[in-house]
Amino acid sequence: MRRDAQGAVLLLLGILLLRLTLGGSYVYYVKASMKPFLLLTAAVLLALAVWSLWQSWRRTEEHDDGHGHDGVPRVAWLMVLPVMVVFLVSPRPLGAFTAARQLATAPVVAEPAELLPLPAGDPVDVPIADYITRAVWGQGQTLEGREVRLTGFVTPDPEGGWWVTRLGLACCAADALSFRARVLDAEDLPANTWVEVTGRWVPGDSGDPAIPLIEADDVERVPEPRNPYE
Repeated sequence: MRRDAQGAVLLLLGILLLRLTLGGSYVYYVKASMKPFLLLTAAVLLALAVWSLWQSWRRTEEHDDGHGHDGVPRVAWLMVLPVMVVFLVSPRPLGAFTAARQLATAPVVAEPAELLPLPAGDPVDVPIADYITRAVWGQGQTLEGREVRLTGFVTPDPEGGWWVTRLGLACCAADALSFRARVLDAEDLPANTWVEVTGRWVPGDSGDPAIPLIEADDVERVPEPRNPYE
């Protein structure tokens, strides 16, 4: 690929990365903590693009013989297609489709005694991953008698009912993990509906005590949070 074409592609990539990062859509792809590194990468890409285009312009001025030499391979412009797709198609976070095709994940802790008590005051907002840890590994000891509130999206259960779900990122969307708790005594809702479930922990049945359950006192629809991942 010619230097001017390289510069154009680098410029598009830099603008795209800057747009995603400043617009907040980058959290659909990577952890929020990656923002400073993305901004730095965008700045480097833009600087390289400017340098490459300037070098191309300077060489053109020095060696212009009046004949065109614009033989840019057409295949080189295929690199622009992913950029255009992201510009034209609004990115969306992973949701119920992904969660339904994963096994639910319970974060591992060494001993139940390591779990700190929940803050005072009911209902208390608890991340779903934390709720699962307390329900499964902590055997519900820190949840018993407390009213909690879980925020997540609806993942329908093929056998009936639904799970309140949140996806967690270790690094990026490719390694997303599903955290979910089965909601009892609640009417069915469409997949990917964002809800706040207020209720109480109940122990799992003898068939599978490792399934985290919450008995719902109230379910409210809420807007999708700016960062949908835990």
